[in-house]
Amino acid sequence: MPVDMEPVTIVHSSPETWAAQEDSQLIVAVARGDKDAFTEIVARHLNAVINFALRYVGHRAEAEDVAQEAFIRIWKNAAKWEPRGFSFRSWLYRITYNLCIDELRKRKPITDVEEEELPHHGDQPEDDLYRDEQQQKVTIALNELPERQRTAITLCVYQGMSNRDAAQVMEVSIEALESLLSRARRALRNKMTETES
Repeated sequence: MPVDMEPVTIVHSSPETWAAQEDSQLIVAVARGDKDAFTEIVARHLNAVINFALRYVGHRAEAEDVAQEAFIRIWKNAAKWEPRGFSFRSWLYRITYNLCIDELRKRKPITDVEEEELPHHGDQPEDDLYRDEQQQKVTIALNELPERQRTAITLCVYQGMSNRDAAQVMEVSIEALESLLSRARRALRNKMTETES
């Protein structure tokens, strides 16, 4: 070995250590090949990514396939991630969003969307029934929105992203995202009012 070269050592941390780290620290470790860091990334984001994909592809099995492909791309391309003012989570959702759009282009639009598993609160069966009916109405109305409006609502409301991160996922300005959100909310209100009359 030449004198001026130092050996490179990859330090693997335990799963417990990774649980306390930020996503940005984890992805740097993933880029170095740390499988425990990758396992932690998947554990943190898998369910949310599946639920996000489910709103596009319509069936849980297909949403799981999209999520799996998204995480494979994260594993393979971790070294390419650079913060550049946006979060790892935004990057992950951008990859997932693109995979969903690719999936939709391959087939006809889906109108039958499986329901997400939602936690049930309340002791009365009629409460659960009312909540299920309302969720079904919201899901139907959401699926009738134009794709970009649906994406904006899904990212900001269901995935809890900031407007800034959601705008980066969609590759639009914050003003454009806010306009999409405004139109989507107005359309949803109108659709929900129509179903109640």
